Amino acid sequence: MQIGDVIRWNKYPYSQYNNIKKPRWFVYIGCTDIFSITIYYYFVTTTTKKTRIITPKDGCSLFTNKFSFFTSNCYIDFEERPHTIIKSKVEKNPDIEKVGELDKKTLKEIYNGIRKSSKYSFRARLDIYNSFDRDGITDLEKPVFKRSGTKLRKKKKSN
Repeated sequence: MQIGDVIRWNKYPYSQYNNIKKPRWFVYIGCTDIFSITIYYYFVTTTTKKTRIITPKDGCSLFTNKFSFFTSNCYIDFEERPHTIIKSKVEKNPDIEKVGELDKKTLKEIYNGIRKSSKYSFRARLDIYNSFDRDGITDLEKPVFKRSGTKLRKKKKSN
């Protein structure tokens, strides 16, 4: 798989909606480190529901105007966690078909949405950054580790 591949997974088995196995559309955005014991693929999924945000700077991207392989208006919501799926469940799966690929400009918008999202761990953001870099999408801002909820204490002066 290459960064930006768009797949349609017919009868997607991990549905979050009433266990209905319906097709889901995904964009491949990277994988865990190649030295991991188990390699996971990272995907963002599309939604047709225009929930709260609809612009790339706010966290979503509209695709249909640019890419004919999407069959309806769809968005990526970066306030949804990424789908992490074991590589072996994706490869050679008869229910998965590649339907297209996104251009570099759109992929950079997606990366920036991921980098700013609170739903992606530092490890996931770093894996995705490294995956983009390996696939030749460079000049991206590297993720920075931020401690949340911790404050540095000042040392007490000793007498």
